[in-house]
Amino acid sequence: MSDKTAVPNKPETSDKSKLDKLLEGGNITLNCLIPGEEARDIFEVTISNANNNRVSSLGVEIRNRRLDLFRDIDSSRLVLYKVRDSMSDNTIIINLRNDNVAVLVGTELMNPQNTIYSYFPTQPQPIYAGEKGINVIIYPPRNN
Repeated sequence: MSDKTAVPNKPETSDKSKLDKLLEGGNITLNCLIPGEEARDIFEVTISNANNNRVSSLGVEIRNRRLDLFRDIDSSRLVLYKVRDSMSDNTIIINLRNDNVAVLVGTELMNPQNTIYSYFPTQPQPIYAGEKGINVIIYPPRNN
């Protein structure tokens, strides 16, 4: 008789299973800014980061979150840009204050048909102390 007790096998958590869990759907919170607004106006949108959730659904959530501005605008007309992680909130706000239709260097147009996961595979974190960390800039449609 052995005095060793059997240790149950620990389930191995591989990177693939972590990825599968994320793809199955956690929520992600994104900090959003509309050009011309200030740091106090940055707003959060929480949305599923599931593998089938598209950027177009983020547009719907943004519209619903800011009905004060977008009540009469179809969410598909909102233009969303992903902000590079290394950009500070103040830099973004100042640049957009000077030109609220400018597309900032270091941002990426988000295709409505792409998945949210393709732009945000993990929860973005602010890198500058005291800042929220802007993740998405929303350009309302221009009147043409």
